[in-house]
Amino acid sequence: MSLQGKRWLSGIAVGSILSGLFIQPVLAGTNLTSAKVYDFDSQVQLEPVKQKSRLAKIGDVMVPMDILKTGSSAWAKLLFNEGTLFRIHANAKFFFVPNTRSFQLKHGLVLSMIQPGQGITTVITPTAKIVAFGTALTVRHDSTKNTTIVSALTEKPGRPIFVSNDNGAGQIRLKAGEQVEIKDNVVGPVQSFSLPAFYQACPMSRVLAPEQEQLVALEPTEVQTPLLVIREETAEAVASQSVTPASSSTELTKLCAPVAELPEEKKQRPNSGPRIGIGGCIPFLTCGTGRPNPRVPGQRP
Repeated sequence: MSLQGKRWLSGIAVGSILSGLFIQPVLAGTNLTSAKVYDFDSQVQLEPVKQKSRLAKIGDVMVPMDILKTGSSAWAKLLFNEGTLFRIHANAKFFFVPNTRSFQLKHGLVLSMIQPGQGITTVITPTAKIVAFGTALTVRHDSTKNTTIVSALTEKPGRPIFVSNDNGAGQIRLKAGEQVEIKDNVVGPVQSFSLPAFYQACPMSRVLAPEQEQLVALEPTEVQTPLLVIREETAEAVASQSVTPASSSTELTKLCAPVAELPEEKKQRPNSGPRIGIGGCIPFLTCGTGRPNPRVPGQRP
């Protein structure tokens, strides 16, 4: 089947990535229709569609085109309708559009925890494309340096993580305990890191570390179920890392720290990110200050 015939990937240029999968992309998965804010820490605002921004509350349900903003010392945890979990760091703006499993990370840091069986999930930054089939990973993009760093925390046969630049070139496959930097659209060499050292240095990821069951118990019951599934895979990844690479705790701590706040002029540039899919700025952190335009392809603006 040609890529042109795979209508559900229309508008997302991941052809070169998918060509390496040797998997028929019929696994469309469950679309993201809502996300519940189940935990957060200070300076988190929610801006529902056609409404004024307000302080977020525990239990708020985001729907497509709602905007979630985190301040300079804030974080937020989201539970999506099909069990996907996101932990969003500071200085972020998050929104999503209907009928997709694609996110855009314009600036910021996120921990993504995707249960197996949900189909292809795509994270796109201005300099990189990441395709995952249910796994745990962190994606960090610093737009002031035009740099994306992707770190893989799990690895299962048939559910890989593929990374390329924003044009689909330089494609590589990440295994658990591997990370890659894409700077100015150039994919760098794959580097190994110690998974135990990573969890020690990254508080937002520690819930996935071995012997941290007490942290799972602190989460809501509906969150514990997907967390336990992902934790089985992260535990396997730690156990299978027979040779632990030397990792600088300073570098890992720096990697997991919040991305610096964008200059105000960049924050206020509407829809400055690349347009993908249905004609809007498909969602993720700081993807312009305005909401994407959800018009249907071919429809006049």
